[in-house]
Amino acid sequence: MDDPARVEARLDNIRAVEPILSALRTVSQGSMQAARKRLRAVERYSEELLALRGWLPGGAEPAIDVSPDAPVLILALGSDRGLCGRFNHEVADRVQALHTTRDMEGVQGRVWSLGLRLTARLEGLGLPPDQQERFARRALPAFERADRLAASLQKKIDDGSLRAVYLVHNQPHRAGLARSVDLRWLPLQLARGAAGEERWPPPIIETDPQDLLRRIRAQAAAIQLYAAMLASSAAEHAARYHLLEDAGQNTERLLADLQVAVQQARQQAITAEMQELAAGAGLMKT
Repeated sequence: MDDPARVEARLDNIRAVEPILSALRTVSQGSMQAARKRLRAVERYSEELLALRGWLPGGAEPAIDVSPDAPVLILALGSDRGLCGRFNHEVADRVQALHTTRDMEGVQGRVWSLGLRLTARLEGLGLPPDQQERFARRALPAFERADRLAASLQKKIDDGSLRAVYLVHNQPHRAGLARSVDLRWLPLQLARGAAGEERWPPPIIETDPQDLLRRIRAQAAAIQLYAAMLASSAAEHAARYHLLEDAGQNTERLLADLQVAVQQARQQAITAEMQELAAGAGLMKT
């Protein structure tokens, strides 16, 4: 049996940690729900934005002329903070597999990573990113950043510096688990689709249709990136919440075990003291 003083010290330490775990779990849960709520709003807006494409005259967009020798960029979304299990491992493994596929097709591949933890994992796999940044300084990423990044990469597509951009990120899967996905993001092609229900009066389009189409495409690209960032953020907070939930349950079990151990240690100490007193009074044979 451990020394009662040491057992009580461990019990006090666990009790001090328990409210911290509870607070972190609450923060992760709130951030996860906020990310999911904003993601649903972004998806609804994206549907409405793409519906505008059907009202524009003309057929499908013209093909975008890109250089076949230009490199392919893999933009990977990870996390800056820990306590999220294999979250960054899943993304890094997907990047490694995709990067190998690009190399097998004879296309030079580049990797950009958003997330300090992801960058460290990629470096550990021998795949240091060509460019690295933090993912988000707040609980949720900002749309302005997605907009700037989308515009910057689209410019590289337009001037022939890049052939294509692939997105790799996690999305919520099952409780506490994230599933990595990848998709070809840029250059973004918008199918014309159907105009949908007839409206009266018909829409009056005074802006040049091609200029309006370019604006829709630019915003659609930014929205798609932002949706991926929100999905990644929701998956990260979900993974952290479930890990903290498990840690909280383990803490409760450990507290119960330590409380039993403290009681047993105290009972044994009292019994030993009574035996010493009885022996000193000559009531027991030593």
